[in-house]
Amino acid sequence: MKVSLNIVKSLVSIDLPPVDQLVQRINERLGGVEDIIELGPKYKDAKIVKVIECDKHPNADKLSLCKIDTGAGDLVQVVCGANNVRSGMWAVWLPPRSVVPSTYDDVEPFLLSARELRGEMSNGMLASARELAIGDDHNGIVDITEQDVPEGVVLQPGVNFAQVFGLDDTIIDIENKMFTHRPDLFGQLGVAREIAGIFGNQFASPSWYREEQQFNSLESDTLQLDVTNEASDRVPRFMAVVLKDVGVNPSPLWLQIEIVRMGGKPINSIVDATNYIMLMTAQPVHAYDYDKLRGQKIGV
Repeated sequence: MKVSLNIVKSLVSIDLPPVDQLVQRINERLGGVEDIIELGPKYKDAKIVKVIECDKHPNADKLSLCKIDTGAGDLVQVVCGANNVRSGMWAVWLPPRSVVPSTYDDVEPFLLSARELRGEMSNGMLASARELAIGDDHNGIVDITEQDVPEGVVLQPGVNFAQVFGLDDTIIDIENKMFTHRPDLFGQLGVAREIAGIFGNQFASPSWYREEQQFNSLESDTLQLDVTNEASDRVPRFMAVVLKDVGVNPSPLWLQIEIVRMGGKPINSIVDATNYIMLMTAQPVHAYDYDKLRGQKIGV
């Protein structure tokens, strides 16, 4: 069970002790800690930058010659092979002498340098999701839009990538079998509640969790769905909501990274939304394809 310390801190109203002291209390009161993963060092050099110029490489058809704004004054030249690189986009830059995050834990991490590529100097690289260890996509570099950043964040050149997306984080990996009798602790919310209790603090669930959701009754022009529960002794509640005209797209980057920090894997906007709720609350949530349901029925 991977617990994001940044998420826990956002849910409790107390200042937590240093990580070593917190882990000691978790070991004593909650469950055995198997590992402590510091994400911050992996991303300490990664910066959000803006591509100002993007031209074809004079000596290579499949490469681009980019000038990026790193927030430090003069533009920096980077050679990029991604087919989605373009002027005006926001990207993640790994400067010379930084380690590619996906290789950080390798025996020999890949250290970047300033070097010539087909006769043009390239200072570091613009990174893909795979190179940043936040996903499997390696078809292009990470393309950051205003919808990709957390609420209230304004994109600025040179800001630390980890700080913007919460990757300056500590992941506490707790042994799963310790929670077999406490299914609520399989979510970040339950662990945060328990940690608050360990330190004698009253826990207040976030408003989005407390508020009762209201759903409109099915109307004649909506999709029909029959929901049945024939195992109420083992499944106290089983419900479903029909959504239509929903696009399946990549999730915003902030959501993808939240899922990665909690030990999940980003898939698409629909699956990621359900997995996010499950990882936060420990409440199983699943999305079904309406067109594949037999007789517009679903049940347990």
